[in-house]
Amino acid sequence: MFTLIVDYAVAPDGGSLALSVERLDGKTECFVINRSFASRGTPDYNVVRSNIRSLSAEECEEIATNMEGLVTDAASIDLVTEFINTLKVQSSKVRHT
Repeated sequence: MFTLIVDYAVAPDGGSLALSVERLDGKTECFVINRSFASRGTPDYNVVRSNIRSLSAEECEEIATNMEGLVTDAASIDLVTEFINTLKVQSSKVRHT
């Protein structure tokens, strides 16, 4: 599904995280965990979004599994782990709502 991490960042909006990955089809997909101050206390807080598709529960699980193979250096371990954990939580929330 993914070949490598292209870029990652923490936003100055209160802690949103972004992770750009290269897909097998050569496209770059950017995932963002919304942790902005403005989203706190709303259903959008701590939700992962993609710049090219909406994410179903099954896709969240699949993406989390595939991200486990992307950790290539110490700097990316915590960030990728944060995305994996958030996707897993999001998957379970989507299934139960």
